[in-house]
Amino acid sequence: MNALIKDCIKLVTITVIAGAALGAVYGITKEPIAAQEEKTQMEAYAAVFPDAADFEEVDGFSPEAAAKVLASGDNPIDGHEDDEITSVVEAVDASGEALGYIFNVTTAEGYGGDISLTVGIQADGTVNGYSILSINETAGLGMNAQDAEWADQFAGKQVDAFTVVKDGSGANDDAKIDAISGATITSNAVTGAVNSCIIYFHTLEGGN
Repeated sequence: MNALIKDCIKLVTITVIAGAALGAVYGITKEPIAAQEEKTQMEAYAAVFPDAADFEEVDGFSPEAAAKVLASGDNPIDGHEDDEITSVVEAVDASGEALGYIFNVTTAEGYGGDISLTVGIQADGTVNGYSILSINETAGLGMNAQDAEWADQFAGKQVDAFTVVKDGSGANDDAKIDAISGATITSNAVTGAVNSCIIYFHTLEGGN
């Protein structure tokens, strides 16, 4: 057997062993990763709907159908027609009464790439708030979108859409959100994503 064939056999053997090892590692870590993701998601649900006793999948929800709604929606912040609403659940109380809806949405409009968040909207259209699932913005600037001080601007507001302002007038107008200092792109990304959820909310039973 010549050296070339021997080398090929060795390479194939190493590849097979490495593949098996990677498969074993994936099998070991798959369940813990899934469990952690589920835990993070449930914490986000509870954050945006603390009064809910349970969360139920919305029958007939389709990300593709949601995408069509957003593509034709009237979002005042440019670029968010391509936002992705990946899931919708209904928040219910202990008696099973509907409290509102929770949306998972991802926008590609962040300064550092995709931002994924969970948004809660009451049955009457009042925004409860949002919880960020993943974000990669600039530390001390865009990452401040995670801070309650900024996020609380959305809570308790019932509007058709939010806009971002840099003149400090947000405190006097429910429909205006004061931008994060030095992070207007991030501010628009998060605000536009919340708007996308409001737009889709109006297509659901109970939206008005």
